[in-house]
Amino acid sequence: MFSSKEKRSTLNFRDIMSLVPTSVSVVSCVSNKRIYSCTISSLVSVNIEEDNPEIVFVLKKNSYIGKLISKESFFTVSVLSIDQPSFARKYGSNREPDLISDNNWGVSNQFSHLNGARIFLDCKLVKIYDSHQADIYVGSVVEYAASKNQKSLIYDERTYGKFESI
Repeated sequence: MFSSKEKRSTLNFRDIMSLVPTSVSVVSCVSNKRIYSCTISSLVSVNIEEDNPEIVFVLKKNSYIGKLISKESFFTVSVLSIDQPSFARKYGSNREPDLISDNNWGVSNQFSHLNGARIFLDCKLVKIYDSHQADIYVGSVVEYAASKNQKSLIYDERTYGKFESI
């Protein structure tokens, strides 16, 4: 614990937030026979009732995928498994769309599932909240699936890893 007289940190706020471990997810949207996607680390459930589950995530203001989600109204969140850090790196930096025929994806109707992911959340856009530096997306989960046999990929201190039980 810090005393009020101690200097708490020499780290900047971005460095401090990198110390908060999060799951790694890829949000994807199908548009014009292509799959547009990017990583997110801000996934939160806001309603866990079976009759109307909802999730929230944040994207940078004016992001291209955010504009597509707004236009198409449907998207998928794939929570990555421990053996998918290469996808986290790819979709964390690359904004070029994938073809629907790409073997990394399974596509059904307007939803795109990243093969091998631990969790899939197929969602319909409910609302976008305009925030100062980012936009907050609310999605109604229309279909979901998970594999309890896999572990989630975790991002902590700007490194990918896994959760270890104590």
